[in-house]
Amino acid sequence: MAQHPDYPGVSPMVTRHGKTLWRYRRKGKEAMMPGEPHTPEFDAAYSAIIEGRALPNADVIRHPKAAAPRSLKAAYQLLKQEDEWLALDPLKTQATYARTIERILDLPAGNNSTIGDGPFADLERAHVKNILKHFPTHMARTALICMKKLTMIALDQEWIKHDPTYRLKKNTPTQGHHPWPADIMAKFEAKWPIGSRPRTAYALALWLGNRVSDVARLSWSHYTVKQIMIDGTLCEYEGFEFVQWKGRKKKGEAMFLPMTPMLATELAPLERDPEGPVLKKQLKSKKRGWFYADITLTIAMAEWCEKAGIPPGYTMHGLRKSLGVKLAEADASTRQIMDTLGHRNIAYAELYTRKASQARLAIQAMDKVSAMETARRKPRLIVSNKK
Repeated sequence: MAQHPDYPGVSPMVTRHGKTLWRYRRKGKEAMMPGEPHTPEFDAAYSAIIEGRALPNADVIRHPKAAAPRSLKAAYQLLKQEDEWLALDPLKTQATYARTIERILDLPAGNNSTIGDGPFADLERAHVKNILKHFPTHMARTALICMKKLTMIALDQEWIKHDPTYRLKKNTPTQGHHPWPADIMAKFEAKWPIGSRPRTAYALALWLGNRVSDVARLSWSHYTVKQIMIDGTLCEYEGFEFVQWKGRKKKGEAMFLPMTPMLATELAPLERDPEGPVLKKQLKSKKRGWFYADITLTIAMAEWCEKAGIPPGYTMHGLRKSLGVKLAEADASTRQIMDTLGHRNIAYAELYTRKASQARLAIQAMDKVSAMETARRKPRLIVSNKK
């Protein structure tokens, strides 16, 4: 209903009994007004709301989504309007950050208030450290990232002059997803035959180096045959061409990954529906047809590994890392690793090459030492000319 012309923010509401009541709703405040407009009690209540005082005869109800000016909640509301935030995957990264930030904002701060209600200017380094203690080790890193995002908003808005998160360390650095060693791969392959869903998911992640999101979305419509000039010879290669799901909002370019003999063997028994997924789900859902959802596929891989007798910690993303290791061990260049795995940051690709080079160089060096020691310890026949 339209607002009252003499009282901005006040509008009428009619009860189911036909009685008209007046309600103030504006700037995060909500209150039922006493009496009728232009009466003393109504005017007193309206003045109290506008001036931020307590109502004499009515209770002000704070809207649950309201944010005090320059508070952590206000920073969060601004963060959600940033292009960088909107570019995040709404079902994964954005949802994870949102849950973490909302958990931070709801932490108690005394006097029946929460951390989110407090002014950003009052946030000190010790407070940030205490916030991180509320999260287990594996979530503390995400919590610190979220605090840094909120802090950047406060700095940009000039609510604060110093960064309370500056040089704070992420709790207990981890090695991330483990690459699968040969014995773990052998266990999985022994349990799941070629053509089964577990084996197909395994093969796509390993021989294409795909993330879970790309394995779930890979369709036979992505299959193509390309003619490419290699060393002066026109060659024909079959493979898959697609835009990685992670970089889709950053105008990621389509990448082509060739079909290796290993992958061709794994996919040979599969039915090739031109519009269907390469990895087909057992039961068709109404929303995505035969395609897996990312989280469903992640959970499924964990279950398949458990049934194969594989210990926890080996994931589908670990198979992507396994391909990176194989590429480095085959002397692929940093650029080749980047273009195969779709990395934009050279540091990720160099991590594989450094590890492979370190092992290779160490082996070569120790082989030289072993040869030298073997020669030194070999008995020598000394012939004397003395009579």
